[in-house]
Amino acid sequence: MADPYPENLAMRSSVSTSKSSNETREHGNRKATGSSSGAGGGDPWAKHRGRPGHAQGGKRSSEHAPADPDRPARSDRPAPPRQSPEALVAQLLLQVVTQGQSLDVALGRILQQAQPTHRGLVQAMGYEVLRHYEALAFWRDQLLERPIPAKSAVIALLILVGLERIRGARREASRSVNATVQAARELGHPWATGLLNAVLRRAARQMEEGTDPLAEAPPAIQARLPDWLFGVLQKDWGADQTAELGAALASHPPMTLRVAGTEADRQSYLDTLLAAEIAASPTPFSARGVNLLNPMDVDRLPMFAEGRVSVQDEAAQWVVDLLDLGPGQQILDACSAPGGKTLAILQHESAAEVTAVDIDVLRMARVQENLERGKAVARLIVGDAGVPGDWWDGALFDRILTDVPCSATGVIRRHPDIKRLRRPEDLLALCARQASILDALWLLLRPGGRMVYATCSILKRENAAQIASFLARHPDASSRPLDVAWGIEQDEGVTPLGRQVFPQREGHDGFYYAVLEKA
Repeated sequence: MADPYPENLAMRSSVSTSKSSNETREHGNRKATGSSSGAGGGDPWAKHRGRPGHAQGGKRSSEHAPADPDRPARSDRPAPPRQSPEALVAQLLLQVVTQGQSLDVALGRILQQAQPTHRGLVQAMGYEVLRHYEALAFWRDQLLERPIPAKSAVIALLILVGLERIRGARREASRSVNATVQAARELGHPWATGLLNAVLRRAARQMEEGTDPLAEAPPAIQARLPDWLFGVLQKDWGADQTAELGAALASHPPMTLRVAGTEADRQSYLDTLLAAEIAASPTPFSARGVNLLNPMDVDRLPMFAEGRVSVQDEAAQWVVDLLDLGPGQQILDACSAPGGKTLAILQHESAAEVTAVDIDVLRMARVQENLERGKAVARLIVGDAGVPGDWWDGALFDRILTDVPCSATGVIRRHPDIKRLRRPEDLLALCARQASILDALWLLLRPGGRMVYATCSILKRENAAQIASFLARHPDASSRPLDVAWGIEQDEGVTPLGRQVFPQREGHDGFYYAVLEKA
């Protein structure tokens, strides 16, 4: 799923939360706009009011008359000062939580306003607040005497930033309080400085005294999950497992690499990392995987530019083994962008002929970039996997990877905005889309061929239930039991229904795989 460490590396990013991949992403490049809402109106917190801010005056010149018409006109108005990380994160949250922007898009805009030295901190704070959003919002609401008006939503979100800084920062709590109070002035809400000071100092005292602000919180809040998602997971997996899932999804994910080649190649690469003083360890389930102790920019990774190593979660690496690849096979990688699995297939079996399909032309360009970096070649088609009649030439495939759009609930720790943007009603459309793609692509598989169905979801309705329904519709299909060391076997009586993989702290993401064979 694209770059797993945008919060640390200020790297380029832009990826859909409905596809499972783990390569580097690209930020949107549009200029950010100011996001301080509700500055006008009455003062809802008069008793907490701080000193009023001073207006930045100055007359705007209307006469430029440059001597050289090819030179840009000068303005007498000074450039606005750069805002603090706390103020920028509050605006980032405003765009995601109240305006429904994806974290990738919003972050791309906000980082353009940040000082270069602050970009990594802005990313890290934004991700952490969203990972722990439910708990921080509960804590905030316990500290407030009354809710903050909707028109001042940015202040309600700024409090979350301050609480996260107090909870997770290594510096003194008073510094975090002061920085958050100053951010309210920067955002044009000087009335809120007294409120922020009082609320955050009370939170700091609770931390010093060892008081647990979540002691009386409902289970969903303690699991850092929205009520609807907690309910679905509890129905699927039970209360204890759901609590563990919530903890894993709120944790920081590892940066995992896939080394092209064999297990011996991985060991050689681990030796290379050791010589470069980069701490790393082999993944437990993938013979090609490497976990880095500390995330880093891919440009610093040995052999990344040559395509010999890629950023890819361990669970995503298993697909090449499940496909049972061989030379000369005709392989379809459906919903292929951004191309991590396409490259992995070709690096595992260079003599195969791969066709990669994706509906988005811009994301297909990412597939091409990944293949070029790995010096691999595939046939690339921009088209809808659910409507193959628009692009299929009639030749049957030996292997099909069906990595469908999904809820992405297994990768929430990498894309924590999913919890704010996804709605329960979205699942109906997603499941219908998955079924449509499965049915359409099944017709493209030759008799005796194999289809691998994959999601980065941890919801049964998208996974085992989806496969059970598919098998009922297609009597020529059978689900193959998976003899692997990872995941939890799913079944319906004697019928195997793939394996569910839960996210692991310091380990792989949440995934689901089923292997279907055609009679």
